[in-house]
Amino acid sequence: MVEIEVLRRTRKLSVALTALLGMWFFGNLYEQIVWNPQLLADPRPGSLVGELAWGSPVFYYLPWVPITFIAAAALRVRFGAAVPAGVRRAWNLGLGALAVGLAIKVVLVTRVNPVFRDAAATSAQVHDNAVVWAFANGVVVLAVAAALYFFTAWRRV
Repeated sequence: MVEIEVLRRTRKLSVALTALLGMWFFGNLYEQIVWNPQLLADPRPGSLVGELAWGSPVFYYLPWVPITFIAAAALRVRFGAAVPAGVRRAWNLGLGALAVGLAIKVVLVTRVNPVFRDAAATSAQVHDNAVVWAFANGVVVLAVAAALYFFTAWRRV
């Protein structure tokens, strides 16, 4: 009976967190399988729109990624004492995975993205940074997928 009560009490926050994790996951997956291969095939300097220009990925990620991390932390803090130790461990692993994904994404956005926007960069520089982006973003995709698993798998009770 305790499990059913915990499932009921955490439902709203869990659903919101799952939706946010899904947005983050599929946004990064899109970058990985559509945007980055295009950049690797045709590494044109200055091809990425400005940070605040129409179509910038900042508008997709900026509001949702921090809210996702806050929702995950809120779930852990608010209900941590009410769930079994295994669920708490899973949530801690999920928070760790999100922290890894967030840290990598911050580095990519602050260090790699500017090269894609720089019209003075060479095609070789853009290509090399696209390779870095591909590998690092692949880790982000895996980290967010792991977080999604850790935050939702326990609900199969």
